[in-house]
Order: sequence, then C-alpha cells, then structure tokens
Amino acid sequence: MNLLKTIKILAFSGLLLSMMSCSSGRFVAPLTPPADNMSIAEPAEQEINPAAESFDKQVTLQIEEGLDLSRGLRRLFGKRKEAYNVNAFDEVFNSTWFTNRHHMNEMSEDVFAKGPDQGTGPDTESSWTIISAKSQGVTPGFAIKDSRGDGYLIKFDPKGYRELASGAEVVSTTLLHAMGYNVPENYIVVFDPKILKLGEGVKFTDEKGEKRNMREDDLDNIFKKIDFLPDGRIRALASKWLPGKPLGPFRYKGVRKDDPNDFIPHQHRRELRGFRLISAWLNHFDTKDGNSLDMFVEEDGKSFVRHNLIDFGATLGSASWGPNHLWRGHENDLDPNQMFLNLISLGLYVHPWERKEKTRYPAVGVFESEMFVPEDYKPQIPNPAFENMTDRDALWAARVIMSFTNEQLRLAVQKGQYSDPQAEAYLLQTLIQRRDKVGEYAFARLSPLDRFQLMNDNNGTTTLSFRDMAVETGIHESARYRVSQQGGAARTQDAAGIALPDANSVSAGQQYVVSIEATKSNGSWNKPVNVYLESDGNATWKLIGIRR
Repeated sequence: MNLLKTIKILAFSGLLLSMMSCSSGRFVAPLTPPADNMSIAEPAEQEINPAAESFDKQVTLQIEEGLDLSRGLRRLFGKRKEAYNVNAFDEVFNSTWFTNRHHMNEMSEDVFAKGPDQGTGPDTESSWTIISAKSQGVTPGFAIKDSRGDGYLIKFDPKGYRELASGAEVVSTTLLHAMGYNVPENYIVVFDPKILKLGEGVKFTDEKGEKRNMREDDLDNIFKKIDFLPDGRIRALASKWLPGKPLGPFRYKGVRKDDPNDFIPHQHRRELRGFRLISAWLNHFDTKDGNSLDMFVEEDGKSFVRHNLIDFGATLGSASWGPNHLWRGHENDLDPNQMFLNLISLGLYVHPWERKEKTRYPAVGVFESEMFVPEDYKPQIPNPAFENMTDRDALWAARVIMSFTNEQLRLAVQKGQYSDPQAEAYLLQTLIQRRDKVGEYAFARLSPLDRFQLMNDNNGTTTLSFRDMAVETGIHESARYRVSQQGGAARTQDAAGIALPDANSVSAGQQYVVSIEATKSNGSWNKPVNVYLESDGNATWKLIGIRR
C-alpha cells in the first residue's frame, strides 16, 4: 500500500506542476509517470456482473454525477479536468494500456496489414480439440486447441449474415492495433467441420440452461445455427488466447486496487476518454467493462498486468447477432432524453434514422455516414471515461483517426475478406466519410497544428516547422497562420514554418514562446497553440512543449 501511495503522489505531482504552470505563465512539462510494468504479486481475478454494471452506469452513475456540484460547475465554465497521462506535447505516454504506433511513426503497408498477428491462425489441416463451448444466443462458439497446442476462441457469423461479425471484428482489430491499443490476434478461418473433435469432459450449458457434459449431438445442434459454404466448409473468426493469465475485465472508472502499477483513475486516462470518438467512428456501441480483459503477463523477468480491449464483433454495421439497429449510436439503451421526447410527442415524433434504408449489404449490416454526428454519438450504456472527454482528448483521438489514409483503410477492410466487392467498397467509403466528419468536428474546436520540430539550414537559421492536419488530410483546402513570437506583434503568413531569432538572444534556460493561430474553413481563427522553447546557451534552441 505504501508503494501505491508513493506512485499516486508522483503521478499527481506531475499534474499539479502542470496546473501551477498554467497559472504562472511558465511552461512546466508534466512528469513522466512511473513505469507501470514493475513486478507485482499476482492480483485476484475480478468478475463484473453485466446486469449490475448496466444499472450502475445508467442509473447510479448518472445520479452521482448530477449531484456532483464541482463537476457541474467545471462543465458549465468549460474547465473540465484534463487527462492525467499526457506528456509535454499533449501525447499519451506509452504504457501497459497503450503504445503510440501509426499516428506517431507511420507503419509500412505490411506492418499495418499484419496488425497484432504473430502467425497465420489455427492449423486447419489437422484436428481441433473442443475444450469448451456455448450454445446460447444466436452466435454460438467454441474454445479449441489446434495441433500446435495453440488456443483459440472460434466465433461464428449469425445465420443469414455470413461475413458480418467476423469481418467487422478483423477490420476493427486491425485499426485499433494500428492506433496503439492492446488487442488479440484475430483471424478469418475457413475450415472443414470434420476436423473438430470433442475433448473429454467438456462442460456445456444447453438450451434449457442445464449444465452437463457436451455430447456429439450438441455439436450438430450448434451447426444448425450457422451457415455453411457451398463446399461444406465453415467461415469463422478465430481469436487467439491472449498471453498470460486472465484476471477479468478492467473498469472504465477508478483503479484496480490490487495492482500497484494502476495509479491513474481510468476515467482520466486519455486513451480511454478519447476512445469515445474512436468508438463513434467504428460504431463500437458495446463499450462495456466486459469487453476488456486484464492479463497477468511475464516479460523480461517482470510480472505485471496488461490491459486489453476485446470482442469487436459488434462494430461497424454488426451487432454480433445480426445487423445493427438503426438507432444504435443515437440513443443509450435507457435514454431519458429520447423517452421524454417520445412522451411529449405521444409517439408521433419520427426519428431521422427511422426513415433510413436498413441493410443494403448483409455482410456489412447497418453502417452509414449521412446521419453520423461524432459529438452526439452514444454507446449502448454510458461510459464514465467517455463522459469525461475534453476537447483536447477529442483532438488527440481525431489526429489518431485522421492519420489513416484512404489506402490504409482499404488495407484494413481487405482483412475482412468480403466476397462481394460492392459490399467491401461501401464499407470503405463509409469509414472514409465518417473519418472525415470526425476531423471536421475536432479541428473546428481546437487547432489541428501538430508535429512541431526544429530544422536548421546551412546559414545557421533555425525554423520551427509544423504540420497542419486539416490541410494535409483534405479537411481544409488551405490555411493561413497568424504568428506572434514572445508576445510581439502578430503577422500573417501562408507557410507552415517560422524563422526563429538567434538562440543567443535569449538567456540560457529562459523560455521563449511562439503563438500560432490557424484559419478554420470559414476563415475565422482557431484557438492558438503556444509552443515553448528554451536556449541552451550555445546558440541552440530546444523544444520543451506545447499548450493548446
């Protein structure tokens, strides 16, 4: 417990320094959080009751937040608490939760398409041994071990919608991995059901809820719920078991009390708060605690907890059991605002999504971009981390999403192995359109300027360069920039680069501030980005951070 308290003090000291710097005008970089992969004793496995979670987030949490006066005042005056785990350049620290990947260091096509995969999936040329199974629901599945001894969860597409859930899961897995999240290796597999053999004493819960050993006829009944290919084989998703020992889901609020490495409240982690906008883009409505999994792993002689996102069969146009509902993303399961609207209109109000075409392509399901409004997106049940998202969190998520080019999105969609080229093209087009809407929303609220760096020419002049994500991604056709250095007079320019004075003109250790504003699409000026530099006393500038 003493170690946990020490870590928390260190983590929040960094936050306190950042807050103090805001009031004093001097930039102080947040402290790097202590490493969260220190060896610890094995935590206990935790279980989360889905019904209790649903009630807690839809009722209890809403009441608690409504009674939190300080939270309400912060929201009213636009002073929400910012994420705790960001560095001096407003990026997320690498951790056991998230590793900066594509948006920081562009992946090659091969690495991007490979995603988290370390192999080729289960061996379909030899037998698979079923070690557990489930029959409940529309989409049954097995846990198997293949001839190599590797374990996989085999999940099937709903009957009548071949490729729907399996395609959505693999496409979303590829994109989430490229962003930086920890995800399983998920493979599309096509196999002959004859390779399946029943292990000894496989526990099984039948349609009547009776728990017993599984029989061969149970296997036949499961096969009745899925579609076969014309040649008698079956397409499915094979999700490889994550390395380590399962510890159950993580929660989107609080910390894991028996993990000393877990010192930042989850609702204040940027990768979880920004996940709201990412989930909106991918239509990942089922972001409950249960769709996560902590694993106790051993690496480099250290034992620690790694935090994973799992189960993406309910993304894009899929709801796992079939095509998604049209209202998904527009309402929570229990949504007081929509209930009130229906009540006062006596049920006569027609929601916009009720007028839309439903399923155009069975393999894609219900996935559209016309009605998509990123900032209004709602998951199935409220998510505490999502509800704490600030404009800075949203901008971070948008920069991650907008880093994907059309070609890279095409590579991700191809991983779904869709048999209908038109369905594949539609899915790609919709992802692109939704991506651009995310960029339009976030880049209108905060400056899209990014990747600040110092460049020196042969004449000894140092230039502060930057990238305008809105222009680079085509959200804006062009932009102008209004620049002021160290509080001097502002000037307007077209170039994305600023010549700096001789570093010797500033005393060593003295901070030098460059403020940059960019035009929005309507010609107005966005909020400024302040870039902080220091002179080292040897005619050299050093970038120390930014403040949005």
